[in-house]
Amino acid sequence: MFAWRSFVGLLLGLAFAPLASAASLPTVVSTNLCADMLALSLAAPGQLLSVSRKSQDARVSSMPELARQFPANDASAEEIIALHPDIVLASRRWQTHNRAELLARHGIRTLVLAYPTTWQQIFDSTTSVATQIGREEAGAALVADVQARLARLREHPRPFSALYLRSNGGSAGANTYVDNVFQAVGVRNHMADVGRSGWGRYSLEDLVARPPDVFVTADLLVDDGYAKSAYSRHPRLQQLMASKPVVSIGGNRWGCSDWQLVIAAEDLAAQLDRLDTPR
Repeated sequence: MFAWRSFVGLLLGLAFAPLASAASLPTVVSTNLCADMLALSLAAPGQLLSVSRKSQDARVSSMPELARQFPANDASAEEIIALHPDIVLASRRWQTHNRAELLARHGIRTLVLAYPTTWQQIFDSTTSVATQIGREEAGAALVADVQARLARLREHPRPFSALYLRSNGGSAGANTYVDNVFQAVGVRNHMADVGRSGWGRYSLEDLVARPPDVFVTADLLVDDGYAKSAYSRHPRLQQLMASKPVVSIGGNRWGCSDWQLVIAAEDLAAQLDRLDTPR
């Protein structure tokens, strides 16, 4: 509850900070879920013209109520040209299907967002987007808030080994934003401990032979299809997870590598602090 109140208060403070009026700022259209989250966090009132339809879906979005205050788009070039923003926030995947040159002919600049894996990259991406849309002070305030919250988290190491386990059998080793969150909370990433880097699957045999102290899951809709979630329904895995603490990260703040990961980190830390220290 504290994290959510802090999050809402921060957004309100950023939105109404005494910066340049929206009329003097570049207008913005955001075209994917992760870009939406950053745009909704940084844009001044009246600056954001449209967000992607996914951001209004509470099943996948961490800010559905806020996103519903804006017109939705399906990320088509025709929609963007009709809205005629100064800047469109897009992903690399979107750019492969929509030529920036086409939008440029209509006076629209394309800003492709990075997909960070470290806190510093998250800070750099936040600062870059904030600068591009004329919201430098809002970006600096957001970064400073996250840095202060991370510093508080790091004051109390938590002697657990944790394994992030998606219902489709996927996990995250070193050099991922999940590992980044684990480090901030002071826990060891079990996947990294066994020498794995990046994203991949974790074999059930290895999991049974060497289980972590804690399992970490997240409420990601993309993993919940019946076929995709077969791994999580395996009787041996269910038995193993019944014998170990399972920490679940809610609120859809785990799918985008952005500043909201600090809320997920705070949630994870709070749940771990209620557990007995492993022996």
